[in-house]
Amino acid sequence: MIRSTFRIAPGIGAFLESSLWDAGVRSWDDLPAARASGLPAPVELRLRRAIERARAALAAGDAEALAEMLPRNERWRLYGTFSGGAAFLDVETDGEALTAIGFLDARGPRLLLAGRDLDRFPEEARGWKLLVTFNGLSFDVPVLRRAFPAWRPPRAHVDLRHLWGRLGHQGGLKLLEANTGVGRPAHLVGLSGCDAVRLWRAHQDGDAAALRIFADYNLHDAVNLRTLMDLGYNRMVERLRLPAAPVPVHERGDVAYDVTKLLLAL
Repeated sequence: MIRSTFRIAPGIGAFLESSLWDAGVRSWDDLPAARASGLPAPVELRLRRAIERARAALAAGDAEALAEMLPRNERWRLYGTFSGGAAFLDVETDGEALTAIGFLDARGPRLLLAGRDLDRFPEEARGWKLLVTFNGLSFDVPVLRRAFPAWRPPRAHVDLRHLWGRLGHQGGLKLLEANTGVGRPAHLVGLSGCDAVRLWRAHQDGDAAALRIFADYNLHDAVNLRTLMDLGYNRMVERLRLPAAPVPVHERGDVAYDVTKLLLAL
């Protein structure tokens, strides 16, 4: 995908990019000799320079540099290249303070809890190349930045609320799961963020069962983001007629055993 992206240069918008694809320029390597692209000379010069920088960043595995070159709403295109370094994250609060951070990355699903190991988050997040959230630009990332002022999220951040909004979805994460057929265990169906607050408070009062349900709820929020990212990426590729292959679609069952182990260890 990224080698077929021309939105890395100022002056190249959706129309010009699509025109290049339609003219047979399907990747950076297809860009013809100077002045044969049909682009205005200044735009072509900027594009060639941008491709040179992007090639170097791609060779170095530098998702930060590539994300900086792309418009924010097009950074989802990096997922095909950097999915192996992606983290799918969801946080919980008690209405004020951070209570839990659930995430899935290359090492599997994990859960950090207030009063136990929440302070490990910056170290755990080290090395993430791409961050996937739902409404994270407005909620999760600001919450984390307040709790960990020195932490900086990856510039390559895909907020699925906005990505799926481009695909016509309106509503929250649970509605999106229902509309796409991405399920969760029956005992979690119908639970919301308000229930998570209630469960956390019950845990603080000594209810061990409440903590397990709370953790299960948070982990499924995070784990399901991977499936939704896979589906969203593929639908965007199809809708925009992008010259890129689809990614495999993961299922929550792929990590069900690991989630169960985490819950049993609480």
